[in-house]
Amino acid sequence: MRIIKILLIISLIWPFVDANIANADDEEDYKKYEGDVHKKHNDDYDDDEEDDDYDYYKEEDDYEYYDQRYPETNSNTWNIWTRSTYVNKGELPLKEAKEIQLKLENNNNTVSLYLIPLDGEIYVPGKIVAELLGAKVVNYDDSKILEINKAGTELIFRAGTNVVYYNEIKTPIPAVTFYLNDNIYVPISVISNGLGYVAEWQEMNNAVVLKLLK
Repeated sequence: MRIIKILLIISLIWPFVDANIANADDEEDYKKYEGDVHKKHNDDYDDDEEDDDYDYYKEEDDYEYYDQRYPETNSNTWNIWTRSTYVNKGELPLKEAKEIQLKLENNNNTVSLYLIPLDGEIYVPGKIVAELLGAKVVNYDDSKILEINKAGTELIFRAGTNVVYYNEIKTPIPAVTFYLNDNIYVPISVISNGLGYVAEWQEMNNAVVLKLLK
């Protein structure tokens, strides 16, 4: 009789025990499945990260500063781009920002703009000068990048750096570019020499004339 009662009790509680065992097994399987899914997701995420293809000139790290050293000399280099930050800084033709006429030699194209003397260089709004020289210009306002293309020559500037990408080659420039009034200001030596010109200051005419490099 005692054995029969024990068997009866076991038969009554067994479904719950079996359910708990099953639930425990399900939970263990779920944890394993969840871990596998997370691992796969992470692996896929890493692959996606590696596959991302960013344009070289939009990467912040590509625009680190070059070391700048300016020996004291009497050389006049405001209109020459030496492709180096080790530049002899000389006296500039003007002491303060000034509105002037920018002209192309043997051409009627002329624009009025402000020259800004700073750090031994004369700065100009890059977009305006590039367009005067017949270049195609693209502004990336959010990242403060200026892309210039003309006759197979590409110049890419980023505000706040002393770097230009010259035909995809990272190249130092003599002073740091800056952003002002929706324009990226660059040394006139870099943009003019980069596109095949040299800038000549004409005091009597209150003008800068861009002449083809020879």
